[in-house]
Amino acid sequence: MNKIALVALLCTTAACGYSSKDNELTGQVKKVHNQTPIICGDYVAADVSLGVMRNGVGSMSAEDVILYVPNADDAAALKKAADTGQLVKVTYDVKRLVLCVPEKQVKHVELLPNQGAPEAK
Repeated sequence: MNKIALVALLCTTAACGYSSKDNELTGQVKKVHNQTPIICGDYVAADVSLGVMRNGVGSMSAEDVILYVPNADDAAALKKAADTGQLVKVTYDVKRLVLCVPEKQVKHVELLPNQGAPEAK
């Protein structure tokens, strides 16, 4: 009971919930990995680069976004995009108070059609 009261107090004073919702980004998936922290439960995270390179042409970005991927279908789509170099559009929310996973949580992943990429023969 004391733990519930403590969480309720923290949420009231720290304003639990989301700092932003329904954000979108378009980028290239660098890697999808299974995190296995010692204290918290296992989870899937994705590293998405906001810079896009195609055949040596494109934009480099020093900014990557690390996302928490709670849905197995979204994780599979991100893995496919990482393997093929396909661009993705990701919709995500940013949680205000997060303890064990990245604060940016994936809501939806859309694989974008390859434009300007050489066709596989």
